[in-house]
Amino acid sequence: MEKPKIYYVQDALCGWCYGMSPVITRLFEEQEYTFEVLSGGMIRGNNVRPISGMAAYIKQAAPRLEEMTGVKLTETYHREILDKGTYMSNSEPPAVAMAILKEQFPERQVPLAAAIQQQHFVEGLDLNQVETYLPVVRAFGADEADFKQKFTDEKYLAKAREEFELVENWGINGFPAIVCQAGGKLYLVARGFQPYEQLSATLLQVRQEAQAAGK
Repeated sequence: MEKPKIYYVQDALCGWCYGMSPVITRLFEEQEYTFEVLSGGMIRGNNVRPISGMAAYIKQAAPRLEEMTGVKLTETYHREILDKGTYMSNSEPPAVAMAILKEQFPERQVPLAAAIQQQHFVEGLDLNQVETYLPVVRAFGADEADFKQKFTDEKYLAKAREEFELVENWGINGFPAIVCQAGGKLYLVARGFQPYEQLSATLLQVRQEAQAAGK
């Protein structure tokens, strides 16, 4: 029987998606599902602005995020991103980076998304800058010159925006979200962060339901 597929809908700028990363990574490593990571487009268009307007809220939410998920927003992230406040929050550049790398490494989408978020939430780096992605490009064995050329190619911006549109058409406007495709049907199994035990139990239920329906 074909493996069920998980669509992991995330945004590189979403703290709760960063918190969800270890959960999705664990599922990915179990190899019971195929995965596609979709970029949600949380901040774009008229909402692109300096993070200073959101910094106080993020700082206030950080302890709960860390307690629930077990991840840490590093001192470097606080200092370089939140305290400086000049970072322009824009979901398009990391979605473009994901579109480029997904094309080259379709089987490694989950670790790619995690690596990009690490650059931001751990290293405190600017996801609008192509140089931020180069350590990820090198780590995955892609060509730096090729990546740089594609980062400004309208084709990959169009791919990113297609993902935003797909996510919108699914009615998903909060991140992270997990959609499971099993037995020819799509099931929305999570809106927002879920611990591994809860999510894996829901996914098992979906698989059993799909299997029963297919008999």
